[in-house]
Amino acid sequence: MKYCILIALISVTSCKKSNTYKGEKTLTDKEIAISIAEKKWKQVYGKSAINKQKPFVAEKKNDSIWIVQGNLPSPPGIGGVAYAEVNIKSKKVVKYTHGE
Repeated sequence: MKYCILIALISVTSCKKSNTYKGEKTLTDKEIAISIAEKKWKQVYGKSAINKQKPFVAEKKNDSIWIVQGNLPSPPGIGGVAYAEVNIKSKKVVKYTHGE
């Protein structure tokens, strides 16, 4: 009887808890990559410069790297757009730059 209770307690405490709630949307890898790149760009280039380049475009390079780019603002001005390569597994920006 003691062993049954012990096994039941271990089973209950080792169950994985879910962090999603009803109605909460699960983010895709594409959305996560865009979010990570946008955060990095805003730290480096400033919020106003980056917000002008929305919507951002993301495409999968391989199983772990996503390429994320900004769009030229309209009307088109002088300069380029932000570019980042994001490792979706480590959730880190591998490379980033901004065109001239």
